Amino acid sequence: MRQARTRRGAQPQRQPVDPVQRARRRAALARTGRLAGISLIVVAVIGGTGYGIRFLSAPETFPLQAVHFDTRLEWVRESDLRDALDPHLRTGFWGLDVARIRGAIEALPWVDRASVRRVWPGTLRISIQEQEAVATWNDEALMNPRGELFAPEADSWPTGLPELAGPDGREIEVSDRYRELDRAFGGMGKAVVAVAMDARESWKVTLDGGARVQLGRQEVDDRVRRFVRAWPALTREQERQLATADLRYPNGFAVRWGDQPGADRP
Repeated sequence: MRQARTRRGAQPQRQPVDPVQRARRRAALARTGRLAGISLIVVAVIGGTGYGIRFLSAPETFPLQAVHFDTRLEWVRESDLRDALDPHLRTGFWGLDVARIRGAIEALPWVDRASVRRVWPGTLRISIQEQEAVATWNDEALMNPRGELFAPEADSWPTGLPELAGPDGREIEVSDRYRELDRAFGGMGKAVVAVAMDARESWKVTLDGGARVQLGRQEVDDRVRRFVRAWPALTREQERQLATADLRYPNGFAVRWGDQPGADRP
């Protein structure tokens, strides 16, 4: 059987081009062009040209368009954040020093930790973990759950925090003692609102309602347990409020009630 021969000089018939394929090819060419342009810039910077670095860092080249906070802030003041950030935002997107920005934010008293990252094409995203205040310390600073101190402006302190006091460097010990005593006095329906260790390492506690309890230096846990066990019998027919209690006796304690002479003494 003879095969059909193509006439000499005849042009092959063109297939119609799919519009979708044409669009994909154009998009691929455009991406290639953009990548080539970026590659040229990167090559210039890697080549060590100061001009390339200045070009990338310039605000007009890749401007910073927005600063976005990923967390809702309760204690960090907007004005403090603005003062911390402003000196570091006077450059372009690629010129931002995220390490310095993070350091400036974490230097704020109410900031525990922060993370900072650039998001293309022009956003700076900031996440902040605020400090958690669990107590005051010597009326000078706040304490977080790790026993660490931080000192924001006094007018920003939360109210109703336990008041802890003691020698410098004994913060964690006093904090641990506070938790132990609060659990113990909870057995008699009282909450501890203040704990103090003096220079002689003697302990004093203030309960809700204002009662002051002297614990002394030794056998503190045993003294508190003895007092808590005796509390129901002490108050069974007692309508007065406790004013002071001294637990430093070897085999007992002394109490004063609200209307007794000397009840207001510390």
